[in-house]
Amino acid sequence: MDGLDVFFPARMRGLKSLLFQFVPTRYRAQRYNRQLRREIEENPNGALLVWPRENSSQLYYVFHGMAGGLGIQPLTVLRETGLIHNSLVLLKDYYRFFYQAGLNPEITDVDAIIARLRRCQEELPQARQTFCGGPSSGGYAAILFGHYLQVDVVYAFAPVTLINLETLKRFGGCKDMSRITEERRDLSLLLAKHNGRTRYKMFYCDGHFRDRKYAERLRHLPGVELCPQPGTTHNVIQAIHESGRLREIFSNGALEGALK
Repeated sequence: MDGLDVFFPARMRGLKSLLFQFVPTRYRAQRYNRQLRREIEENPNGALLVWPRENSSQLYYVFHGMAGGLGIQPLTVLRETGLIHNSLVLLKDYYRFFYQAGLNPEITDVDAIIARLRRCQEELPQARQTFCGGPSSGGYAAILFGHYLQVDVVYAFAPVTLINLETLKRFGGCKDMSRITEERRDLSLLLAKHNGRTRYKMFYCDGHFRDRKYAERLRHLPGVELCPQPGTTHNVIQAIHESGRLREIFSNGALEGALK
């Protein structure tokens, strides 16, 4: 009987997890949004973490995607790319709203995020090169903030370049669509006004139709470089990691930025 008592709850948890997969996506998103709201209320500073390195001349702003990660374990990405040896600012979109709702109750919109990130750079005067990176909606954010901050290079992995407002209203953690200006909704409008400095390297799997479409709509814009990869997955960071080329990509980008 004791053995059954131990096994039965575990089996029930597994069954509950399986049944949850049949819950409509909209309701699963609402539950996840509520969970993230609680997390940001309990730890408002968790949305922006600064990792300074006094001996590094490079500063990377790394944006998590809407699912809360970097495609693979964040620490794995930072180690495999070598970014962990540089100054880092790690950002998380707890409101699941393409960073348009800010980071926490004190940083409440895009302009406030820009101001905070500029202050991060001012507090790290040794950082002479700046970069942005992230996957999916984090790739969108890397492009958006990379443009405003005039970083050297943006690494955008399968980035969303055109926000679908109806989809966001259904699944995002904020309903105020008026926060999103037209040029922040459509990155082709934003990047048409090149800041004169930033290069945008866009990585995506060539066999993933939506990601390829998102990237190709920016191909004609100044500073944009398309970097198609073999495969069909949205998780292009994992595909590049499995090919063993993740560190090479970031090393080459940093070198190109230094030669500008």
